[in-house]
Amino acid sequence: MFLITLNKLAFMVDQPIPRRQMMVLMRRFLKDKNRGISIALFADLCGISVSTLRDVFLYHTEPLSEFIQRRVHKGYQLWANGEVKIMQNQNNTKFIDFHNRPKPMLKRSMGLKMVNGQIKMQIGLKNKADYSQESLDEQLKRG
Repeated sequence: MFLITLNKLAFMVDQPIPRRQMMVLMRRFLKDKNRGISIALFADLCGISVSTLRDVFLYHTEPLSEFIQRRVHKGYQLWANGEVKIMQNQNNTKFIDFHNRPKPMLKRSMGLKMVNGQIKMQIGLKNKADYSQESLDEQLKRG
C-alpha cells in the first residue's frame, strides 16, 4: 500500500477518498472549465450516469452512496494518474481509451542456491531480459 497526494489531499490507494473530501474535490473538479475531460466522458469512465453525477456532487439532491463513492474514486484515480486518454473518431464523437502499458515478459527460471550448507532448488519467474544470474545448466557445468 502506498500513499498518493493529489490536490493536497492524501489518501490510501485501496481506500476511497473520504466522503467530505470527495464532495469538495468533485465539486471543484466539475466546476473547472479546463479539467481536460467532459462531464459526460468522466461519468462514463466512472460507470454512472451524468444526471447521477450532477445530482450527487453539484445539486446535492441525492446522497453519496458507497457504490458511487467507490466508482467515482476509481474513475478520478484513472484520470488523475494519466491512465486514460480522450480519443476522437472520424465522425467527431469522443470516447475514452486506456493507455497501453507494456507488460514485462516473464519466463520460468530454475537455479541452485546454497542455504545453510545445503543445496536448494530455486524455482520461480524472472524477467526474460534479465541475464544477471546463471542458468541451471551453467551452474551444473560449473560443478
